[in-house]
Amino acid sequence: MAEAEKFSIIIPAYNEAGNIANTLREAIKVFKNFKDFKNSFEILVVDDGSTDNTSEIVNAFIDSSPENISLKSYRPNRGKGYALRYGFNFISGTYVLFLDADLDLHPYLAVGMFNLLQKKDADAVIGSKKNRHSTINYPFIRKFLSSGYYFFIRTLFKLPVKDTQTGIKLFRYEVLKRCMDKVKVNKYAFDLELLLAINGKGYKIIESPIDLRAKRRFGRIGIKDIFSVFTDTIKIFYRYYAKRFYD
Repeated sequence: MAEAEKFSIIIPAYNEAGNIANTLREAIKVFKNFKDFKNSFEILVVDDGSTDNTSEIVNAFIDSSPENISLKSYRPNRGKGYALRYGFNFISGTYVLFLDADLDLHPYLAVGMFNLLQKKDADAVIGSKKNRHSTINYPFIRKFLSSGYYFFIRTLFKLPVKDTQTGIKLFRYEVLKRCMDKVKVNKYAFDLELLLAINGKGYKIIESPIDLRAKRRFGRIGIKDIFSVFTDTIKIFYRYYAKRFYD
């Protein structure tokens, strides 16, 4: 059972030794100044089979910080979706934030997302690159790949959102609790499948503007990952239409 008025932040991390300390530092700064949750938040880093010293950096941060930070890790690398599903087993907040580890999306966005969730009585608020108020600093190749995937999924699926893949999302705990068992994908198409499951249960999903400052030209996705996203999306399509799995 989720505890009342607590905020849980899950940060999946794979080979993020160069970013994770700054991300934790900024997240703590944001939530310590967030009046609704300054004394009731937890941060869980899930090390998704890193081959660098991500875990060592997080452990050192935990040792030097009085905040409620914890680490879960495993080997080998299984994918962002698996890391988020795995991490969900260890958190207890009323609200759950998924946050990428690279600081392309600053944790301060969570405050506006929470206010929007409350104002609109929503069940999930997702950051969106397609929101007209978003500021996007994004290399052309990543824009091209993202736009192609958005067109692909909007052709295949009926969702009330334009962007499923941005790496900051806020949910009510009970919504995830009811929907997480519908999600089978371990990698990048996890976001799409989770939103289909949430929408299929009749929950309200809305989009929020973001400020995206991409540091990597190509991101984490290589040719193998693009193929994986495509095949996973086709599997989701089969479950969505042939099996009515998300209804």
